[in-house]
Amino acid sequence: MRWTKLAALTASGAAALSLAACSSGGSPSSSGGGGSNTAAAQQTKAAVAATNPDLKGPAPAVTGAKKGGTLNIDDGSNPPTMDPSGIYYIDSNAYATQYLFRTLTQYKIVKGKPVLVPDLAEGVGKPSADGLTWTFKIKPGLKYSNGKPVKLADFVYAIKRSFATESVAANGTNYQMEFLKGGSSYKGPFRQPHAKFPGVTTKGSNTLVFHLSKKMPSFNYFASFPEFSPIPQSADTKGKYQLHPLTTGPYQVANYTKGQKMVLTRNKYWDPKTDPVRNAYPNKININFSIQDLPSQQRILANSGVGANTINIDAIDASLVNKVTGTQKDQFALGPSSCEFFDELDSRKIPLNIRKAIGYAWPFNEMRKAAGASSLSYQPATTYAAPSLQGFKKYSPLPYATGQGNGDPAKAKAILKKAGKLGFKLSYYYVSDKPTKVAANNAEKAGLEKAGFKVKDIPVSTAEYEKKISDPSAPVNMGQGTPGWCYDWPTGDSVYPVLFNGAGIPNGLSVGQFKNAKVNAEMAKIGQLPPAKAAPKWAALDKELMTKYFPSIPDDYSMNSATFGKNIGNVVMNPLISMPSLSQIWVK
Repeated sequence: MRWTKLAALTASGAAALSLAACSSGGSPSSSGGGGSNTAAAQQTKAAVAATNPDLKGPAPAVTGAKKGGTLNIDDGSNPPTMDPSGIYYIDSNAYATQYLFRTLTQYKIVKGKPVLVPDLAEGVGKPSADGLTWTFKIKPGLKYSNGKPVKLADFVYAIKRSFATESVAANGTNYQMEFLKGGSSYKGPFRQPHAKFPGVTTKGSNTLVFHLSKKMPSFNYFASFPEFSPIPQSADTKGKYQLHPLTTGPYQVANYTKGQKMVLTRNKYWDPKTDPVRNAYPNKININFSIQDLPSQQRILANSGVGANTINIDAIDASLVNKVTGTQKDQFALGPSSCEFFDELDSRKIPLNIRKAIGYAWPFNEMRKAAGASSLSYQPATTYAAPSLQGFKKYSPLPYATGQGNGDPAKAKAILKKAGKLGFKLSYYYVSDKPTKVAANNAEKAGLEKAGFKVKDIPVSTAEYEKKISDPSAPVNMGQGTPGWCYDWPTGDSVYPVLFNGAGIPNGLSVGQFKNAKVNAEMAKIGQLPPAKAAPKWAALDKELMTKYFPSIPDDYSMNSATFGKNIGNVVMNPLISMPSLSQIWVK
């Protein structure tokens, strides 16, 4: 989401996507074909970056909602951490910010669009005239789930802790390292316990001051990340903190077994009067990780046993589409997403004309058909940003990036022949322990070989796939980097610099291993503009990247969907987090 580390499927296999991650379902190329017109219309509605700095708590009650009962959430992914310093996946971020950890700012969905509002701060952050200082005043009387007061120093410690990339922040965001003063050299409170960090200071008893090394007009959006949720240094148990963290939201962690289950119960010290965003209806919430989606969704639609009180947040299985568009359409919700998936081409190893030949050859439909993708899980992608991004501007699909069809192998072969590159070798990893991934890979390989390429497909297990594709030195030239992205907030500075400036290449966070000094200078210039002025320039950059550089093939815009039992009320899809607005759900 904004949260961009994503549990995703790529054309070659299933992986945990880099960054704010998405358990939103994954690329249909590796998992299927044709989307609905209604879904397409929803996906093209921009998530306008509006702000309401004066909104107060409590959040309005949901009509007809009642407190009580147990809500079950089935999630097919396995977030690498639930530590607030390292959370950067769609699902883990949603659980964190909707249930557990309040932040300086947060989003409220108003008429289907996200609006930035105050959370732990009184109002939103205020920038200095030069844009290099941001000031937040903290609400009084806040408490943790153990009843102890939230202190100003706890915010400072939490920010410093987010630099501990060797441990608790290993999966987290890097914006603080780029924008906060001293962030490029600071290593966090564990490796540098006595070092002074100039990026955040306090003023008086209630004011946080952030000092930036360069302007970040979207800093208020960044302040909605879990990394801005306070942590008392005295309570920090490092790697064990995620098991029993101190929370400021409406729920606390009763039990957490990584990869299996997290159980939440009420936080009696949460004060709804200070919270303009969250409601708290269920008494208990069971979050089940690593579940198999098909049996989960079948159980839900049968309304049998616990299924009646369960919501599945993943893409609907293709075999169930007729049910959720027919007699049981009231148990299915669909909406726009912040996520997009790519078929990665290593721009360091594959020349531009050959990358375009791969695009011409790409057998989108055959791969989706082989993988059994649902028609409700995606829309064909022809750009590098999701259509819900502010300022998104659609342009005619390029002939080598259509997002659909079975490719043009004759055109691709003609390009190879002209370049003297017939038999050009393509190599990549694919997941070999799941039948749908094997089938999708077979379709991919057949399409590329038909176009005149020689293909070396390397089988790996699901468990090792993510590590393999994150290694920039791996002996392959396709599939490396992030297989998809969910923007961190709905403006271009949370998409293009992160994916295309090359800084993320060492840790597997890039599109096509792309790095270009001219493009970096252009992105740096756009990034200093206010979001509204920057929006059309980001849109123009998207087209420039596609036409002049083409580092990867856009595959699909993910749709945001949920399947839920008959006892689940008020499932409203949230376009920013690519999941339902969890804190608004109640159990009938």
